[in-house]
Amino acid sequence: MIYLGIILLCIILASTGYFFGYRSKGLMRIKYLLDVKARFAKESEDAKRLLVGGSDVLYSFDTDAISAKTKMRTVNFGLNVGLGMGFLLDVARKHAKPGDEIVLCLAYSLYFKPSYDIFAYEYYRMFQKRELRKFSLKQQAYYLLGNLKLNLEYKQKQFDLAKSGAYIHVQGSDFAEQKNKPLVFPDAFGSTAATKDLERFCEECATNDIKVYVTYPSTLYFEEYKTSTYIWQLRDYLLANYDVIGEPWDYMVPREQIFNSVYHVNEQGQAQRTERLLEEIEEQEERSDARAL
Repeated sequence: MIYLGIILLCIILASTGYFFGYRSKGLMRIKYLLDVKARFAKESEDAKRLLVGGSDVLYSFDTDAISAKTKMRTVNFGLNVGLGMGFLLDVARKHAKPGDEIVLCLAYSLYFKPSYDIFAYEYYRMFQKRELRKFSLKQQAYYLLGNLKLNLEYKQKQFDLAKSGAYIHVQGSDFAEQKNKPLVFPDAFGSTAATKDLERFCEECATNDIKVYVTYPSTLYFEEYKTSTYIWQLRDYLLANYDVIGEPWDYMVPREQIFNSVYHVNEQGQAQRTERLLEEIEEQEERSDARAL
């Protein structure tokens, strides 16, 4: 019993020390990226465009080039899918103002995973402990242990970071064969806490004169996606409720455009997706002008 008590005490002390003192390298990197993006967003009072999503956005869009070609400050607010839909929308909410434009490029998992996910917990633990009230005690214990495991496995990735917050010059491929498999989706699309947060966010933006578009992530193509019930139902939901850019299959790319994850494109994939978004922005502007006549 004494030994068991000592072991339990050690576990409690270690958990307490981790909770109050440990600084996760992965979350420090996310915080750094967020600070760079926020600083760029605040540098001008003019109307701006925010590209919001997980790390697929970080890799997919050269926002320096988009800013230059559209003459509108464009900020790459791509962070990490593990933060969850709610966290990413909170970031957009904080930095958008009337007259701005938001393009939500949301990874498929964001619609069905917890709206405040494992990295949101870790971010709040490190920087905003009051926000931990978003999680139940059971969730906090689960995420604490989950982050401990992820932190032990974390490997820092360093790429050139554009002033607007995008990764640039990501060349070649470092795609492990074990990652070369389709994403796993629920059997059917349905309402979740994440979709409800998305609906509330878009209602707020409409009230505040902030234009919102929703589009699909760049991801590695698999034949199974053409007949995925989940993807088709997600598409129908988005078309019924939002201003949507493109179709899911428009942004499914060949392996030579993938860097190190099914969601992470390399420089070749980024150039193609950036050029496509520029064309889509022009098309949206032409439609808006036509409606105004």
